Amino acid sequence: MSSSSENLPLGLMTQPVSAAGEIPPEPPDVAARTLGVASRLLCGATTFFFVAYLFAFIYLRSLDQNHLWHEGHMKLSQGLGAGFIACVVLSAAATILAGRGMRAGSPSWLTAAIAGVLLGLLAVALQCIEYTSQNFGPTDGAYASVFTAWSAFYLIAVLGTMYWLETMVATEARARRAPAGSGDVKDVDLLIAPGLDAVVFYWTFLACIGIVTYVTLYLVK
Repeated sequence: MSSSSENLPLGLMTQPVSAAGEIPPEPPDVAARTLGVASRLLCGATTFFFVAYLFAFIYLRSLDQNHLWHEGHMKLSQGLGAGFIACVVLSAAATILAGRGMRAGSPSWLTAAIAGVLLGLLAVALQCIEYTSQNFGPTDGAYASVFTAWSAFYLIAVLGTMYWLETMVATEARARRAPAGSGDVKDVDLLIAPGLDAVVFYWTFLACIGIVTYVTLYLVK
């Protein structure tokens, strides 16, 4: 390889091959850039999705037709709501620690990632318990419909993110149980690291949306 290419990113340093030759593996920096851009695009799409519910909340609350925005009999468990957002924030913090541990080469990052998954699932469980304890449904006024739709779709986003994070955990745990053999990737962390960075970035962003969700639905009302 010529000296002029020494400063190029790894993805631009891949040697050309003939049509009949073996295709070399994709350099790890290519996957890192792809996942990094994809996670940011996903954040943008998520923002546009949940802004619709924030707008509905503000608009319907300010309109308050027939004074039916929030009926007095509607009750929410502030304890369950606080527990929900606490689990979300702690899960995001544990995931950030996992990402930093991975970059530092510490094997303990897996423990932090597992804690992030468990706390995220606990947040979902607490919100589902909230649904069973509240005394209103989605058809009981404007606030009730916004609360149900917004929180339900947020839970779906959290579940999807926890599944994404769990795939990182499962891949690492499997690699530690069974070291790479013939034909396998020797350093599996080269594949996990870009995906973990992407999920850390998105989950942190989604946790911030969760804080806005909690403040709006539980405190402002």
